Amino acid sequence: MERLPGNQCAKKALEKQIKQDLEGNIDITKLHFEHSYAGWLLSQKHQNILTKVSQHFNGKASHALVDRFIENIIQLKEMDRVYKESYENVK
Repeated sequence: MERLPGNQCAKKALEKQIKQDLEGNIDITKLHFEHSYAGWLLSQKHQNILTKVSQHFNGKASHALVDRFIENIIQLKEMDRVYKESYENVK
């Protein structure tokens, strides 16, 4: 084994410790993501409200509400995509 100067030994040891610490936090980070994410629930609620609005209202107000809910659903789907991508990238 090649002998490393003191600084390099300390650097290698620190790198190893940081890697171990990060690997130990993967499960905690994934659990945090799972616990704090509610995008799918909001999306489902928006779908239900959208259905009720379109069934019980008509006219310009109905169209405005439907358009707004559709915009929100699109944004929630994007949030869901970003969440899933982030969750999968926790390595």
